[in-house]
Amino acid sequence: MPISRTLGILAHVDAGKTTLSEQILYRTGAIRALGRVDHGDTALDTDAIERARGITVFSDQAWFELDGRRFTLIDTPGHVDFAAEAERALTALDMAVLIIDGGSGVQAHTVALFELAQRYHVPTVFFINKTDLASYNAEKLRQQIAARLSDTMVDITDGNPDAEQLAVLDDDFCERYLLGEADEADAWQALRALFASGKGFPVLSGAALSGSGVDELLSALSNLADFETDISQQLDALVYKVRREPNGDRVVYLKLKGGVLRARDAFRFGDQVEKVHQIRLYRGGSYIAVDEARAGDAVGVTGLASPRCGDRIIGDTIAESLSMHISPVLTARVEPPAGTAPAILLEKLRILEDEEPMLSVTWDAAYSAVNVQVMGTVQTEVLTQLMENRFGMKVRFLPPLVLYKETIAQPVVGCGHYEPLRHYAEAHLLMRPGERGSGITYDSRCHVDDLTINYQSLIRSHVFERIHKGVLTGAPLTDVHFTLLSGRAHLKHTEGGDFREAVYRAIRQGLMKTRCQLLEPFYRFVITVPANCLGRAMTDITSMCGSYDAPEHLGDEVRIAGRGPVRTFMDYPTQLRAYTHGKGGIQLQPDGYDLCHNPDEVIAESGYDCGADTQNSPGSVFCSHGAGYLVNWDEADSYMHLPVESAE
Repeated sequence: MPISRTLGILAHVDAGKTTLSEQILYRTGAIRALGRVDHGDTALDTDAIERARGITVFSDQAWFELDGRRFTLIDTPGHVDFAAEAERALTALDMAVLIIDGGSGVQAHTVALFELAQRYHVPTVFFINKTDLASYNAEKLRQQIAARLSDTMVDITDGNPDAEQLAVLDDDFCERYLLGEADEADAWQALRALFASGKGFPVLSGAALSGSGVDELLSALSNLADFETDISQQLDALVYKVRREPNGDRVVYLKLKGGVLRARDAFRFGDQVEKVHQIRLYRGGSYIAVDEARAGDAVGVTGLASPRCGDRIIGDTIAESLSMHISPVLTARVEPPAGTAPAILLEKLRILEDEEPMLSVTWDAAYSAVNVQVMGTVQTEVLTQLMENRFGMKVRFLPPLVLYKETIAQPVVGCGHYEPLRHYAEAHLLMRPGERGSGITYDSRCHVDDLTINYQSLIRSHVFERIHKGVLTGAPLTDVHFTLLSGRAHLKHTEGGDFREAVYRAIRQGLMKTRCQLLEPFYRFVITVPANCLGRAMTDITSMCGSYDAPEHLGDEVRIAGRGPVRTFMDYPTQLRAYTHGKGGIQLQPDGYDLCHNPDEVIAESGYDCGADTQNSPGSVFCSHGAGYLVNWDEADSYMHLPVESAE
């Protein structure tokens, strides 16, 4: 039996994503009547907040059948503040439709979504929507797609692949085409191969609101989908979403990449044994229960309390979680209603964090306050509504602050030793600057004859198990590559936690020994202003420490693309609307981290004293005459039991 396929609909906000999803479900018989976003009655935007705002906030799904085969359609959020939700959905997709707004063109977030789809190797179809608008210019838009997305497009608007475009991309097909031997079946076979490998992107156009081009899109999806992929017989399931029902029941959404999942199957998560109660095929707010799910299916499961978003269940255990690309750039303090204990607020926010891990809820003991990480103000508005709707709690978010990170500017060897009485561990780590955006990476050149593989595995896990604080502001450490140079254990006295202490102290000592740098988040921006406001916009960008490409003149308007710090640009949309009298606009897209433009100011504002941070000690503990004693970081190297190597 052919396996089912999961299809995602991706787009910038207001490009017509939910409208297209509605048309697909209606034309395949999954729903009986077409809903509309402006009427608040679509099949997939089921939450009250989504219907009130007219935007998708939560990814939702519905199964349908096409040509006798089953698809699961996942409608994803289009607003940049909910990009993390869209990214998690991408991990479950077998193919995607990227909608491009025929009126406003390729937006900054459209590019970001395309890049994410490529990162997760999701074959992608381009659907140019709103071609019925007067502002639609087919040739100009295709030039934009070629410049900003990909120039390896193959037009299938008329129902069949454009043979000449295919011939440019596929040498074998080109030869058959020139000899007059290629037919329609050959063209589709060639396009399927290009599509699956990410080397060719089918393009269609239409108008989702009227249904124009939707039948052609469905036919293309049926032709392009691979239903005969070889699959593993072992259970392999990815957790891409977690939700709670009104009664509090936890639903874990799984994309099965291999094997079979049955109701009552049991899994061991640590010391806990959990059983699948029910397997559900969802269609918007409703579902049907099924006895089993097979490879290719995307289902909701009840009964599992342990799996988190990004976890992968292989066999009966959880494998290492996926690392997400998108991360918040702001942090905000949340104030509970008068008379509500902060602990109650923390409990409710933890429930939301289970569904949206990027919130990274933390308790600030110094101020008895709760902080969350967010993408922007729209997300904080939605969180405010969620807290009231679900928990009856009217919270207040203080103005968000920028999330900084720290890295190192030059290689260094950090050494950590931990030897109180009846304990022993020593670890030497080479720390080198990593590429921007690489996060924390690790390898080892320590021989197993010097330190057994199980202790080396412990050291690796301790490098990754927590967020290590920098020494400038206490911000998270990133973009550092760790190499285990050497380590030593004691046959009798080394216990499980000893290497944790040694590793933490080695990392901290390395940071104290080397030159560190502060990183801040950046936005990629596209500003559109009346031509007479160009000078003001360029001056503003420069004053905000941004950079920009040559302005693009579009009749009476000018478009400027560039990059700048989140801190200086986060409030600029209000200023822009004011001085352009509402005629200007700006798209802001998170664009990773880079060197901070005002590090001295930020370090002073933080008030962080690394020497007073007793939870992150750079010193090492040695033993003498049966008692442990602390040696400061700047003297510890001479006390180490192993030779300290050079960082060069």
